[in-house]
Amino acid sequence: MQLKEIITKLENLRDKGFIKTTRKGPTGIGHLLETELGLSETNIAIPDIGGRVEIKATRRNVNSLITLFTFNRAVWKFKQKDIIERYGYRDEQGRQALYNIVNTKTPNTQGFFLIVEPTKHLVILRNKYESENIAEWSTYVIAGKFMTKLDRLLLIIADSKTDGTTEWFNYNEAHILENPTPEQFLLTFDKNELMIDLRMHLKENGGVRNHGTAFRISEKHLMDLYTRSKRLI
Repeated sequence: MQLKEIITKLENLRDKGFIKTTRKGPTGIGHLLETELGLSETNIAIPDIGGRVEIKATRRNVNSLITLFTFNRAVWKFKQKDIIERYGYRDEQGRQALYNIVNTKTPNTQGFFLIVEPTKHLVILRNKYESENIAEWSTYVIAGKFMTKLDRLLLIIADSKTDGTTEWFNYNEAHILENPTPEQFLLTFDKNELMIDLRMHLKENGGVRNHGTAFRISEKHLMDLYTRSKRLI
């Protein structure tokens, strides 16, 4: 799909005005966008700007968090089951669960916080009740993950409204973001703009269901990760 075709599709979508979502909750905005554009993936090939492009949709003027990527491989220093049992809670489905946001500013309600160790090239998950690190991510690995997955980003912004039970979207702004830098990515940890989202629970058989630790950033800071931006509509 060429960039000109993408722009035409986005203009037509904008001109439709507000469209009723087909899915409730935070993922409704992305699901509706993919449906309207006829996409089955969250990335598309746009050859005339250099390859595949990741797509993210966000609500205007809502300071929500956007997931950049997930990464868990070989980072845990404690057994995940032990962490969930010790610091988790009973969710609405009666499961022992641990779903919460962690940043570098202050310990959250479960006592988790992040530390950036530039000399060791690590982002570290700590808990104020533990003397040892809970998990460690190599800054080289996560910066590389970000650069690979989100080298080019099509960011689509929508106005939203609700009628009490259903949300409606008007997708009326779009940008192509390019040339992210690992330095800026890592700086956002120090500025408390980039955080992680723990997302796991215990299954009925006692095993761990981990949906992947998500690296998330506030939508208002997303563009700051890139050195080049072009508005499409």
